[in-house]
Amino acid sequence: MKTQQLLALAATLGASLMPPPCAGQARFDTIYKFGAYPDAQTPQGLVAGANGALYGASSNGGIYGYGTVFELQPPAAPGGGWIETVLYSFAQQNGDGVYPLAGLSMGPNGALYGTTAAYDDYGTVYELQPPGPEGGSWTETVLFRSTQSSNIQYLNNVIPGPNGEVYGVSDGAVYELAPPATPGGAWTETVLYSFTGYPNGTSPEGLAIGANGVIYGTTYQGGSSDGGTVFALTPPAVAGGPWTEAVLYSFSSSNGGALPTQPPVIGEGGAIYGTTSYSGSGNLGTAFRLTPPSSPGGSWTEAVLYNFGGAAVSSSPLIVRDGIVYGTTATPASSGGEGGYVFELQPSAAPGGPWTEVVLHQFTGAEEPYGSLVMDRNGALYGTTHRGPYGGVPPGGRGSVYRIRP
Repeated sequence: MKTQQLLALAATLGASLMPPPCAGQARFDTIYKFGAYPDAQTPQGLVAGANGALYGASSNGGIYGYGTVFELQPPAAPGGGWIETVLYSFAQQNGDGVYPLAGLSMGPNGALYGTTAAYDDYGTVYELQPPGPEGGSWTETVLFRSTQSSNIQYLNNVIPGPNGEVYGVSDGAVYELAPPATPGGAWTETVLYSFTGYPNGTSPEGLAIGANGVIYGTTYQGGSSDGGTVFALTPPAVAGGPWTEAVLYSFSSSNGGALPTQPPVIGEGGAIYGTTSYSGSGNLGTAFRLTPPSSPGGSWTEAVLYNFGGAAVSSSPLIVRDGIVYGTTATPASSGGEGGYVFELQPSAAPGGPWTEVVLHQFTGAEEPYGSLVMDRNGALYGTTHRGPYGGVPPGGRGSVYRIRP
């Protein structure tokens, strides 16, 4: 896969081993270990719901072995265990797609949105609606199903829009799924923009929605130097008109990082944060910030916050809170392909000074953090591992959910 190829490429280029960053004093707990079928297996990250609940998709496990959507409820009493429930098991015979390889997004009404990679060799975009006040089961609906003629696989997250629509990236394009005018009708897919490589980017990796409905995203390649881009898609001024794409920044192996593989994150003041997976001083990518121009039409300014290297390449979307950046890393195949850590990037006290990386937890053995992190109101981080303490279960173990408390 793409990330593995990048790690191998970085190793062949002789990424220099760097001394490990300083370790933090955070407390680490494994709050759930996934078990045998029909439990969820190989989780893809988390989203946070109401009352402290956590939700995720898994690419394996479930009743049929094709993946699940699961829920983790916090302990009912202090010292108790977290309670996991499989909300939905994907089944090929149901026509709802199989093998979700991306995480979830949550809509304003608590609905969960995600994608599956395969249905008759292609994929689906789905919605899970929570039970009503009277209780009951979650309800799964396929919003859109790829066909052999469209030849599209859905491998990335989708994000809900402000008016019930859903946005995503696939097959070199940004698309919108609009809800039906009447209940039970078909959702409508519209391609908002198709990428061509030079100079506007190719292989979009994920999206974020900013002010005024502007959609921001990253492309893995393309741009002026073929190192990938950060782009913006502005909604049409008149209903039904075309969306307008603008490249905010083109990455290059010579300008501090290239080949972003994670969606962007929008921080305070409209700044955009993200990571690249290649180049930088350690040859394993960077964490960056793009600052918007001070006047309309000006250029965005890129700053490299941190250079990854040695045995660390970013493996999750970032979290930005109170000016501090959080994320996870994976370990290159040249270093055993296992491990990684959860990090915190702290800004310099002096304007323009170097940021400091603090390792909040170092994984060892067969564990490796993967997928999106979430942070609760108290600053605790929650995430998933792709490999748990159960060796020998392909692909890569059953996985776990962990918590890191400051």
